[in-house]
Amino acid sequence: MNSPKTVVAAAILSADGKQVLAARRTSPPEAAGRWELPGGKVEEGETAEAALVREIGEELGCLIEVLDWMQGEAPIGEEARLIAATARVVAGEPRPREHDQVLWLAAEDLDSVDWLQPDRPFLDALRHVLGVPEGTTLRGIFFEEEAARSAASTLEREGWTARVTRERYQGEDDDEDHPWSVETDAPEMVLELLVDQYDGWLDIPEDAPDDSIAPEPVELPDNPKRIKRPDLGNS
Repeated sequence: MNSPKTVVAAAILSADGKQVLAARRTSPPEAAGRWELPGGKVEEGETAEAALVREIGEELGCLIEVLDWMQGEAPIGEEARLIAATARVVAGEPRPREHDQVLWLAAEDLDSVDWLQPDRPFLDALRHVLGVPEGTTLRGIFFEEEAARSAASTLEREGWTARVTRERYQGEDDDEDHPWSVETDAPEMVLELLVDQYDGWLDIPEDAPDDSIAPEPVELPDNPKRIKRPDLGNS
């Protein structure tokens, strides 16, 4: 029996990591109008990552970077299996070519569209990826990808959310010496132990003052006393 063919799908994250791109199919008839994570088949002699980058270029006209492969796989009929990876856009803008619509969905919006069955097993993992609470600024910076992913796995085992991304610096085009970051809702003490373990560092911006909070009014006395000035006499 031949092994099933591999189909790859990209969970393309928005720049802030809070949304994922969904695409609406137009064919075949039984899939038209339903939503999927875009992607396609891995060709013979092609790696899964190369196939995903190629397929997204063909379908959405943009260049992506694969960030991390999600756990598990889903059957597509009896002859194929679907695997999925998180990714981000590094050049261009996603525009549908083979789909008729694309949408950016936050974690709470994932159930608002009718997903194709093979994509559904990845939705819970996506909720976790997108689930770092808005406003979270606690990040650990690591020099090695392996260290970042190990730290993230530790945080997730302990019940915290963790998102791994590649750091980028303005004006740099290559990947050389770019560190990795782990964004999490874990307490500072928990993340600090991990960055110490892997010789990383904490990236915690100082809290800016909130100008929207008005100062509390000063309570004035009901009967203010008159202050009598001293008689300085004639100069």
